[in-house]
Amino acid sequence: MTSVIPHYYAICIQLVATLDGTRAKVFQALTGLVVSSTLGALFTGCRGSLFWIAGSRANYNIRVKLHRSLLLQEAAFFDSNETGYLLSRLNSDVNKIGMVISYHVNVVCRQLAQFIFGSAYLIRISPKLSLWTFAGIGLVAWLSAIYGAFNRVLAQRVQDTFADATAVAETSFSMSETIRAFDGVAVESNKYETAQSKALDLEETQAWGYGTHKFVSDTLQGILQVLLLFACWSIGRTGGLPAAQLTTFMFYTNFVLESSNEVGDQWAKIQGAIGASTSVFDLIRRLALPSVDHSVKHLNGSELTPIINIHNMTLKYSAMDLPALDCIDLKIDEGDRVAIVGRSGSGKSSMLRAILRFYDPTFGSIQLERTLLTEMSRKDIASKVSIVSQEPSLFPMSLMENILYGIEKDAVDPKTGEQCYSDAYRERTSKSLELAGLPVQPGNDLNLSLDTRVGDGGRSLSGGQRQRVAIARALIRHPEVLLLDEPTAALDSQSERAVVEALLRAMERSKSMVMVTHRLGVVRSLNVNRVVVMEKGRIVETGHPEELLCKENGWFASLAREQGIVPAHKSTKAVEEYP
Repeated sequence: MTSVIPHYYAICIQLVATLDGTRAKVFQALTGLVVSSTLGALFTGCRGSLFWIAGSRANYNIRVKLHRSLLLQEAAFFDSNETGYLLSRLNSDVNKIGMVISYHVNVVCRQLAQFIFGSAYLIRISPKLSLWTFAGIGLVAWLSAIYGAFNRVLAQRVQDTFADATAVAETSFSMSETIRAFDGVAVESNKYETAQSKALDLEETQAWGYGTHKFVSDTLQGILQVLLLFACWSIGRTGGLPAAQLTTFMFYTNFVLESSNEVGDQWAKIQGAIGASTSVFDLIRRLALPSVDHSVKHLNGSELTPIINIHNMTLKYSAMDLPALDCIDLKIDEGDRVAIVGRSGSGKSSMLRAILRFYDPTFGSIQLERTLLTEMSRKDIASKVSIVSQEPSLFPMSLMENILYGIEKDAVDPKTGEQCYSDAYRERTSKSLELAGLPVQPGNDLNLSLDTRVGDGGRSLSGGQRQRVAIARALIRHPEVLLLDEPTAALDSQSERAVVEALLRAMERSKSMVMVTHRLGVVRSLNVNRVVVMEKGRIVETGHPEELLCKENGWFASLAREQGIVPAHKSTKAVEEYP
């Protein structure tokens, strides 16, 4: 409809210029102009709304897919990609994709349609003159294509630089207290300024590129218009075309030139946005790196099937030269309570990460009840293995939602229509919290309820209370394997006693327990029946803790003496619980 407007507008101008024509002819031209303009405006509004919706839906789909793809990546991926960098991709880069669809593609489609319809009018009026017009437009389009390719590469570099800057900012905010404590404000500020300076240099290059492109394309368009005016004047003098048709031709020439120029301009911006969003689609398509498995799938063992069977496992982090774990062989049977001990950097935490399949073995294998971890889904592993960590990660939501995190909601709220947990789950959660030593029944000392929100990271709870929430989270799942990562390291003696009692109750509901700790007193407190001592990624000693304490030159005995722990028969107390 917009393409029809110049037709009626040219007739109106011709009638006004010549003061010729009947009233009916004038009204016919004016009516055509009004109707085509009104319909053009109506369809413009519809087109704008639909493209906006398309852009918003694209943002939604891409964000959801990118977020899911990132969560599925292997742990090593997050070692080399900072959180701020990924957040920049998830927000800033995805926004550019939505803008491409809702605006740039919108304008290109509109202008391209106008160009096609306008060209049809030009050819109808004068094929010969139209060829000259299209030749000039082709030259401008070629320049726009070159500029678009240049802008695409440059835009990708700009977004990469901004992502790096965002990563610096996110790190500096999350570690603000440490930065101030060690007088690192100037260091972090310089890092951020350097990243932003690189982006500014690239953006200035983009600006000069855009300005040069506009100067060249607009100049060529102006020259083409001058040449066409001269050609129309020459043809008009020789009587090749009537004045009315020449007027219409000039209107449509401007119409087509503006449309083609806008197509070229927007195409360059689309190329820039595509370049900026290249990393987004690379991340969506990225698959988690497969494990390198050199093991036999089902190992022949004793008649008793071990809960965990680690066979000749070596684990190496990409950022480290030496392996974190080297040729580990370990079987954990039902009923085992195993403590993995050793000095810092000995590989204790890497053992837990491997059992949780945060990292896959470089060589060897880990089996959980005779199934290779590499053949199990994340859901399967989570259903059998639960962890209570030194600093439990709590989400800014209610106590119940934190404990049931990852468990599907099984009911619908009759008031809001939203999914929720049933009364049966509420009762189970309440019981788990009570067993963990954190009662939520009405009138409890802490004034807690299942719907109490714990704040970001659980900041409204103490360290011991957060530990008990984590224990309740494990209790409600009845895991096959309970993993404990320094469960009492950050607690005072009173909180430690309460947490130990809760852990003993949790261990009764699991088939086996594996604990990493450097506080050896808790080994006795939790009735550990086997100690695994690690040094430089290898197992150097294993056995019952009391037997190992009796080895004067043993590794465990040496570590225990440093903490004032002696064999039970030599202790003045029956049990040396808290040295």
